[in-house]
Order: sequence, then C-alpha cells, then structure tokens
Amino acid sequence: MAPPLFFISVSTWHRRHHSARSSSRARGQVPRGTRRRPRSRSTSPARRSSARYVASSAPQTNPRIPQSAQQNRASEKAEIDQLQTRLSTPIERPDLLRLFAELPISKRTLEGLGAASWVEMTEIQRGALPLALAGKDVLGAAKTGSGKTLSFIIPVLETLYRLQWTPMDGLGALVISPTRELALQIFDVLKKAGSKHSFSAGLVIGGKDVKEERDRLVRMNILVCTPGRLLQHMDETPNFDCSNLRLLVLDEADRILDMGFEANVNAIIENLPKARQTLLFSATQTKSVRDLARLSLKARERQLVSLSTYSTKKKKKLK
Repeated sequence: MAPPLFFISVSTWHRRHHSARSSSRARGQVPRGTRRRPRSRSTSPARRSSARYVASSAPQTNPRIPQSAQQNRASEKAEIDQLQTRLSTPIERPDLLRLFAELPISKRTLEGLGAASWVEMTEIQRGALPLALAGKDVLGAAKTGSGKTLSFIIPVLETLYRLQWTPMDGLGALVISPTRELALQIFDVLKKAGSKHSFSAGLVIGGKDVKEERDRLVRMNILVCTPGRLLQHMDETPNFDCSNLRLLVLDEADRILDMGFEANVNAIIENLPKARQTLLFSATQTKSVRDLARLSLKARERQLVSLSTYSTKKKKKLK
C-alpha cells in the first residue's frame, strides 16, 4: 500500500537535542558540551533597521518542510499547469497516436508505465484516453484483453494528480468490478502504473474480515471493489464517505448486470455525488447496459468509444 502523499521525517537526534536545549534554557542552564556564545555587540539603529528590511524581503518558506519537498511541490504545480494547457486543446486525430508519451499525462505516470514496459497504446486506449483525460464521460465497447484497464487507470491517476489529491481529501476514485479475480487484476495494473505516485489504494472484494476493511477504508484515495461488498460498507461503515468522489469506473458492466448486481449498482450510484466523471466499459451494448449508461453518464458529455470502428461519436440519446 502506497505511503501518504506528503510526509516530513525528522531525525531522532534532532528531536532529542532540541528538547534538551529547550528544557535547559527553561531552567537557565547550558546543556553539557555546549559553549556559551558571547553576546553580540550592540548595533546601531541604522544597522538594525537594515537587518529587519533584509529579513522581511527574504522569500518566506515553511521551516518545517524540507527545501527539497518545497521544490518538488513547485515543479509539480508547473507541470500541472502545462498539462491543463495541453488538455484545453482537443486532439483532432487520436487514431494517429501511438505512444503514451504523446498524451498529456504526468511524468510520474509515464515512469510507472515505462517501468512496466507499457509504451505503445492499443486501439481502445487511443480512442478512450484523450476523452477521459479531458474529463469526458466515456462509454467504451471493448472485450477483455484489449487493454481497456489502462484506459481508465491512467485517467484515475491523472485526475487525482492534477487536483493535487492528498489523504485529507478522502476517496477520490472508485473502480467497480464484477468479480474478485478481475478486481485483483485491476489492482495489480493500478499498482504498476501508479508506482511513482503516492496515493493510497485499497482492494475491497469480500472474503476478508469486514472490521479490518472498515478500519482501512476511510484512508483510501482509490478503491477497487465488487458491488456487493461496497454496498455493504456503504450501509454499515459509518465513516465511509463518498461525497468528495471525482471519478467512477464501471468495468465489465454487462457482466455486472448479468450476475444480478443491477439493484446494487443503482443503489451505489444514488449515493454518489452527481458532479463526477464516469467511465463505463462493456464488451456488449445490451439494453441493460444502455439503461445503466443513461443512469450513470452525463448526457451532454457522453462519448461512445468502439474498439472495432475507432468511433468517438457524441451520443446525446441512447435508445
């Protein structure tokens, strides 16, 4: 499980030394092995005012945060601004894209993909990723093994990264899978693609202690789960909060409905915020899937991405 997004490490020696000096000063003593500093000569009023001016004009930094961490935050902010600028211009011919590096995605995600030897995109990824990264709702028609998992894992990572998501923000992305086996595969892809990110991710698929899941659930930024177990936590876990959710993924939607989870999924969607992005992938486009798409996807931003035809047509109505 990934560590928290930001952390500050202070050496044990520094803490003990600082506490010893503070307690000694309070008693008017000097710690053993410490020399008394001679008092500095009194400075003129002009010098004192000049010193105050120099101190006030110096850049203000947080002394509790290491300088390297502050520099990393500044570079991340600059990268996010560049990504937002690139995303503001739609990609006219996504079918001409070949590499993940050609997409407006962060350096951290590219490094995670490269470490897993994922360099070239598949057909469904070329069609779905430009739309999903731009914040559009996507209805993807693709079978298992077509590479559709990265078509929603990358937008999950990038959406939270651009929002500078922290553990204090709670649950930001929810991925629902029909079976435990498929959820495990999705979680494995998430760990590889997001290996350079620092989001906390959890897997809730049943078969484990509910209390143990309940204790960890409230600390998750990304959650991969099955419908039944998720609905159970929504009903029984008091601190489980989805009000800040930014992205919902429904993978293998046709299998979810065929396995009898339609009522569960409808109940889950009713408890999620309306202002969210939804990515729905299905191998077949049955009437039940179209009904689910009509319920979960925003009509104005709904995009249909078909694996066989490179179709990226906007669908205002699904009949």
